[in-house]
Amino acid sequence: MRGNVYWADLGHGEKPWVVVSNNARNNALGSALVARMTTSVKPPLDSIVVLDTADSPFTGRILCDDIETLYDDDPVRHGGALRPATIMRIDRALRVAFALR
Repeated sequence: MRGNVYWADLGHGEKPWVVVSNNARNNALGSALVARMTTSVKPPLDSIVVLDTADSPFTGRILCDDIETLYDDDPVRHGGALRPATIMRIDRALRVAFALR
């Protein structure tokens, strides 16, 4: 589940979200922590992952400082999964967003 992209309406219309929490936590709690994806231009922050052509069909940015909870019973559409290299970039951005070393 981690690294998967889901389209869901979490209160602001349907948007793409990427699962950033670990699978053990997701399975135990029946929910996942997700970061919003956007195609809007954002400032160059280390907490934002800019997707490149290797991430196709995904485009835009992953906002690792915009975290929500996606529950198992929320209606979603599966959008695919990100590459391991992109997930590693997300890991670094999450460490920045949450001031973790």
